[in-house]
Amino acid sequence: MKISVGTYRTSRINKHDTRLTIPITIEDTKGGVFQTTAVIQMTPIAYFNGKVPLVTYSLLYLSAIVYAIDRGIDRHRYSIDGWSRELNVDINLPEFELFHPVVKHIDAMLSFLTGDYWNCHFVGTAQVRYGKYVHTNYFDGITQVNLFSGGMDSLIGAIDYMTDNPNGKLFLASHYDSVMHGPLSDQDGLKQIFRRKYSGRFAEMTAVMITPELSAELSCRSRSLIFLSIALIVASYANCKIVVPENGSVSLNFPLSPSRRASCSTRTTHPVFLKQYRAVLRALGLTTQVENPYEKMTKGEMVQHCSDKDYLMSIVSHSNSCGKRGMHQHMYDNTRASHCGHCMPCMYRKASMIGERDFTTYGNRFVTLFGKKGDKVAEDFFAMLNFLKTDLTKEQIRRELKIAGMTGFDDLDEYADLVVRTRSELAAMIRADNNRTILRYLGWL
Repeated sequence: MKISVGTYRTSRINKHDTRLTIPITIEDTKGGVFQTTAVIQMTPIAYFNGKVPLVTYSLLYLSAIVYAIDRGIDRHRYSIDGWSRELNVDINLPEFELFHPVVKHIDAMLSFLTGDYWNCHFVGTAQVRYGKYVHTNYFDGITQVNLFSGGMDSLIGAIDYMTDNPNGKLFLASHYDSVMHGPLSDQDGLKQIFRRKYSGRFAEMTAVMITPELSAELSCRSRSLIFLSIALIVASYANCKIVVPENGSVSLNFPLSPSRRASCSTRTTHPVFLKQYRAVLRALGLTTQVENPYEKMTKGEMVQHCSDKDYLMSIVSHSNSCGKRGMHQHMYDNTRASHCGHCMPCMYRKASMIGERDFTTYGNRFVTLFGKKGDKVAEDFFAMLNFLKTDLTKEQIRRELKIAGMTGFDDLDEYADLVVRTRSELAAMIRADNNRTILRYLGWL
């Protein structure tokens, strides 16, 4: 598919809201042409204009463009192999000259992240006009920037930092898509709770709205790039590192079956992607460190090692981990549940809370999913069961990790150990459910 980015347009909605609109024209393989846009709410980040390298803003525009393309092109309709799309993109960017030497690195990073074939070409555009932001010292003194999605992992990451660093000041980097209301509500709700305990200990700004005009594709593989780009602007201003708080089981996303290898496996915080992202930053002359200190921990280990576990348990129900939260028509046991109960993020969350008082509501029980074998709603559940049924040696796990792109990692054995512990955690969840039919299916009775 041939894609071109048009001239940026700045418009002032009101005195508190200036928006940047980036038009995108998409030509499909059959000659059809359609358009979308990337819309960025600029006012929240206008304060940093002139205080950070301009290339950090160019990376933000790039992430918004990638997100709009990713969301605007239906995989089922336009894939070349049932999943991957071939995307040839002319991208207008300020500071575009800096991107020419690293274009192959960016192509590889985007291809790994979204599972597509990206071929980018960068050309120039005029510098962007920003809205005004009241000059303030609110952002002074920031000592770390955390990605903050409103999920359990980002909640733990924030609690850990503010507990372990009583003199530090944490910035919570958030983004929302205006057609997806849930994450914004999660983020705002947790921040409001934080103010009661950590007043003056963290900084945030209204989550930056970045919304594509078209929402034909819901996989949202590129969303993490937007979080990182927003975080990068603030971290560049504060001269501090960025932390990506994501448990290793989800980050690694070890394929539960051979059919889930490669492009069909979500890689939003995968160690390979983060390694590629760091390399792009270095090549652009940026020195900001990007770390995931939880990348070798299961979700359950994150819970158990939380620096203030009692506080976590008291507010964890306000976080949301579900990957399919809006699909209430597929919540057969509880249509008003906060979590679907059938996606892998839900199952990892449920497994992490074994032995704890878990007030999370799930839309599907395991016995219900077991009775829906062959239905799409039960795909993740049966993939997990078959993963638990399969005997995997350490060497087989290492081989799968290498197939997924983890070559040149000296600590591959540690990631393999993570997979073993993840299996154990999921197995404990199934045993705790104690459904004899499912246990017999697994050969555990």
